[in-house]
Amino acid sequence: MSTFPQKHIDIVGIGASTLDRFIVVDHYPTGREVQQVVSSTTDGGGPVATALAVAGKYGARTAMIDSIGDDMVGRHILDDFEKYNVNTEAIQVESGANSGVATILVKQSTGERAVFFERSTATEPEFLDTHKQLIGSAYILHINGRHRQLMRSAMAVAKEIGTIISLDGGAQRYDEDMKPITEASHIVIVARDYAEKYTGTTNLEDACRIIHERGACIAGVTDGANGSYFVWPDGISYRCEPFTQATVVDTTGAGDSFHGAFLAMLTKTLCKIADGTNTSTMNETSPSLNAIDLLHSCAYEDLEKAATFASAVAALNTQGIGGRSPLPSLEDIKALIG
Repeated sequence: MSTFPQKHIDIVGIGASTLDRFIVVDHYPTGREVQQVVSSTTDGGGPVATALAVAGKYGARTAMIDSIGDDMVGRHILDDFEKYNVNTEAIQVESGANSGVATILVKQSTGERAVFFERSTATEPEFLDTHKQLIGSAYILHINGRHRQLMRSAMAVAKEIGTIISLDGGAQRYDEDMKPITEASHIVIVARDYAEKYTGTTNLEDACRIIHERGACIAGVTDGANGSYFVWPDGISYRCEPFTQATVVDTTGAGDSFHGAFLAMLTKTLCKIADGTNTSTMNETSPSLNAIDLLHSCAYEDLEKAATFASAVAALNTQGIGGRSPLPSLEDIKALIG
């Protein structure tokens, strides 16, 4: 019997859950000095964790797999997940361990960030039978390279069952060990830096095509305020224009919110296709019909709408401090898209 309250989870994530402390400053210090803080705030953080929070806000059923400490920071992390409807029963809480914290200086004039990170001292989470059960009930397994031993075990289960593997390839996160992980993923949406290192080209349209040719069903490359590029399952290319903002307050979480919003809209499409087959628990009851099959059945128009929605969310999220707190309402997103 499932230990999770929902019969079905749309997106399961594996990654680091942190607490982000934001300090907005007039300028970065270059030496010993004292300056007044413009403003400050605290928010939940971590690329996969924030993507799940975003997806949860926009209607997806999500669950996080991670390990944190039982300290005050850990309690705050769990409370923030609850705020965004993220299931936390697969998060292991270790007694006496410290949870991860990031202190982020944000330059007021540009939204640029300088990040100082304190890694969690909690033991790497082990792969449990409940994790296998959770992945088996999900459409999508979302990863970014953290907890690699656990992640590889989870990917093997996902491949066997037919759960879609989604990779967030963030800037400065590519290494040779990530190459086979990237090639084994079904949805590969990466930052420009990751794409250039993985493909060897600075032409992002070509990079997107190479990612697709190397096995990704959906290949995407994000380039911040310059928009994003995609290749869909049928090989059609798509250029997603950015929603340029007059000012940028803070770029933290823009990429993570893009991932979460895209996956949230994608799962709605997958649910509609699955409902059309009269199979609500597809992975458990119909091995021949799995999430990967559904992904190949997605219409181009639905995928384009998901990318446009994600671009709008990411743009509006730069209008406030933090990766989650400034997330826009559906009304604001619709108004921006037009």
